[in-house]
Amino acid sequence: MSGDWLNDRVEDVALAVHSTQMEGGAVSVAFMDDARDYERGLIDPAELVARTRRRYGLDAA
Repeated sequence: MSGDWLNDRVEDVALAVHSTQMEGGAVSVAFMDDARDYERGLIDPAELVARTRRRYGLDAA
């Protein structure tokens, strides 16, 4: 990761939230908690997606 990885992750989350809001959606507190873990580098993008899918019962393929 580059030295700016934290800024990149914060910006990625902000853009995703903004995009959701522009489409008339809202993000949950639970998602924002997970997104903060992602921003801090505690989880990777795959884990962020996995947590979101589990939250909404989308694990079963």
